[in-house]
Amino acid sequence: MSVQLLQSTDDVNEARATIFGALSDPTRLRIFQTLLEAETPLTVTELCERTDCKTNLVSHHLQCLKNCQLVDAEKDGRKRYYEASRPEAGEMVELADDCIRQNIERVLGCETVEPSEPDS
Repeated sequence: MSVQLLQSTDDVNEARATIFGALSDPTRLRIFQTLLEAETPLTVTELCERTDCKTNLVSHHLQCLKNCQLVDAEKDGRKRYYEASRPEAGEMVELADDCIRQNIERVLGCETVEPSEPDS
């Protein structure tokens, strides 16, 4: 499999870290995975119901995912519908799942990566 990587520069690596950072928060990751699994775009209300999160929290995390171009929003009247703009980004989640399947204890035991505090 041949992959076309951008040249490794400080800006590119910072941008990559930002995208991975967007997916490093457990709540954002849950929202993103919910959108990946959804058959149709979802409203904030629908995302709140599916993720058991409050409206302001979902909206805040959607803004981050949107800024990183992982989520698109389309307005229809007063409602805004969200969907994963890059379904192939699900491959990053699949890669993480493969690492977890191989040895979850080692993944969770990584002392270099600080776990983020879960949002309520």
